[in-house]
Amino acid sequence: MTDVRIEAAKSTDYLNVAALDRIAWPIVPDVFIPDGEHIWRVWSDVATLLIARQASDAPPLRDSHDIAGALVQFPTKQGELFLHKIMVHPDCRGAGIGTQLMRAALAQANVPVLLTVDPQNAPAVKLYESLGFSVREHIRGFYRPHEDRYLMVYRPT
Repeated sequence: MTDVRIEAAKSTDYLNVAALDRIAWPIVPDVFIPDGEHIWRVWSDVATLLIARQASDAPPLRDSHDIAGALVQFPTKQGELFLHKIMVHPDCRGAGIGTQLMRAALAQANVPVLLTVDPQNAPAVKLYESLGFSVREHIRGFYRPHEDRYLMVYRPT
């Protein structure tokens, strides 16, 4: 497991989190649009923004400096939380950072937490189930006619 500290993002982190967003997801035209630094600032007023910060003696990561991962979840009108995005730097994947971010976010939740996932992404579905999520609904054509999603829910105890 990589030596990281999970903490609330600060305004000085948003440029590096936005940079991480650009490199954490494969760039596929018309499929994924990374969030810019401005949206992280907007979310900071209402959302939970967590980062996985590398130890100070670790070498800087390409483009994101010391931000190895990030997570954002925000409240819904129905009084739940929606886990919008979780991302881990490509150089840090497989070290449990995403799981650490998820556990930290879920530990703070006192209401149900929702997320969506591609039903064909079996490893992600399995991970979310291991963290206590269950499928609430299978939504056909969530983004486009051929892009289904599971709406999964975590209920804090």
